[in-house]
Parts: sequence; C-alpha cells; structure tokens
Amino acid sequence: MINSYYVTEQLHIECFFTMFEAHYDSTYVFPGESHDFWECLYVLNGTLCVSADDKVYRLKENQIIFHKPMELHKFSIESEEGADLFIFSFKLSGNLASSLEDKVFRLSEAQKNTVLSLLEYVRGQYSAVKKQIEAIRCYVYLEISKHVPEFTQILTTYIYQLFLSLISNGHASKVSTEPNAILFRRAVNYLEEQVHSQPSVFEVAEVCNTSPASLQRIFHKYAGMSVHKFFLKLKIIAATELLREGVNVTEVAERIGFSSQAYFSACYERETGKRPSEMK
Repeated sequence: MINSYYVTEQLHIECFFTMFEAHYDSTYVFPGESHDFWECLYVLNGTLCVSADDKVYRLKENQIIFHKPMELHKFSIESEEGADLFIFSFKLSGNLASSLEDKVFRLSEAQKNTVLSLLEYVRGQYSAVKKQIEAIRCYVYLEISKHVPEFTQILTTYIYQLFLSLISNGHASKVSTEPNAILFRRAVNYLEEQVHSQPSVFEVAEVCNTSPASLQRIFHKYAGMSVHKFFLKLKIIAATELLREGVNVTEVAERIGFSSQAYFSACYERETGKRPSEMK
C-alpha cells in the first residue's frame, strides 16, 4: 500500500498588486496610507523611519517590514545618501499569515541570499522584456507576467521560501523606544480605545501629558497627518470591519460616533473611494 502525503499550504498568495524597486532622496516622506491587502518593504540600503499603526521602527539595510491589511503606515528617509527600497503588495491567506503581523525582521545571510536570488531573477526577466513594457513604476515588475507566463509562479516560490524562513527562525526587531515614539504609541492606543466617541485633541494631549501642539507635531512626524485625520482613518477601519460583519450602515454610523448616516457615508466614500454598502 502506498501512503499519500498531502501538501497543506500554510501561506497562499492569491495575487500581487504592486512590485517595484526605487531610490528615495534624503528628504523624501511617504504620506500615511492604509489598504485591505498586505505590503512588504525591504531595505536594500539606507536608513528610514517607519510607522505602523501605533508602532515606530528604524529600518536599516537588509531589514524587512510587513504591513498587514488596514494598517496605517508611513515612512521617511533618514540617511543623507537616501535609500533604495524593494516594495511589493499582495493578497495573503493561510494559517501562518498572522505570524507576519506587526513584524520587522533582520535577515540572516541565508535569508538575504533568498532575496538576492529573487531580485536577480526579477531584474533578469525585466531586462529581457523591458522594451515591451509600458507601466507606471509601482506595477513595472508585475508587467513581466504578461510576457513570461511562469513569472508569478517562480516569483511566489522565492517569496514563500523567504516568508516561511522568517516565520520559523526569523530575528524580529524591536520598536523604537525614543520618547516621542512612546508618546505616539500611547496616543494611538487611546484613540483606538475611543474610536466610538469623539475625543478632542486637547483631551488626547492631556492623557499623554503633552501639549496639543506637540501632539500634532508628533503625529505629522510619524503618521504624516493630523490627529483628527488619523482618528478618522481609525474610524473608517472600524466601520469596514462592522460592515463586513453585516451590520447595516445606519447602525455602523451610530456605533462609531458619526452624527448622521449621510455624514458617515460621505466620509467613508471620500476616504475609501467606495460607498459603505459596497463593503457589506
């Protein structure tokens, strides 16, 4: 009798949304954003400050960060020579997907070699077909798949190898312990607790034992937006979760502290580009 051993996918990448390499000058600041898919940022060289929800990290060469779906994230370049980054976003599922949440890893030599092999393959394929590709930067590598049928499958093979290695024996980096980073984390945690109400900037500053002006400055530094804008995005994230659970639009507006359904719907569509009814 021959036994059968079935393959159980612990990670599954369904599709990619963006993939590119880019150099960013020392003055570059990427404004805060969130989206309903994963994003991965790998530092080829340079230093940058990255915020992810309430956490702040300083990333250097050969470090990688994962942004989970609906995570508010931003980065700014700190090194004088700028930084070179490899960034890609994707839809991920599987039992081990949550193991990558809220993580920054410092890669081992073997893991760095996996990334280098991935980049060598991607760059080689791009060189072969680049004359046939017309796409804006964030999609440029993914355009290869239109000319090389096996491209995405080979690509995911490298990525699975890297991700599974990081999950099983990766070295996770710690969040920043700078005073302003700690204050930012405290303020975000308070806003998350108050997502169903309407705390003022003065109230948040008081809880954090700082001034409203200092609080606004810290949010612009780490989140790329004002306290009010950040709080609105937290509300939109909370609303999206409720809508996906099947809660009706009127009740969602009430639960997260909007004055009316109409105002909530207008804010939701402005922030997401979709009507609340589309998320049910």
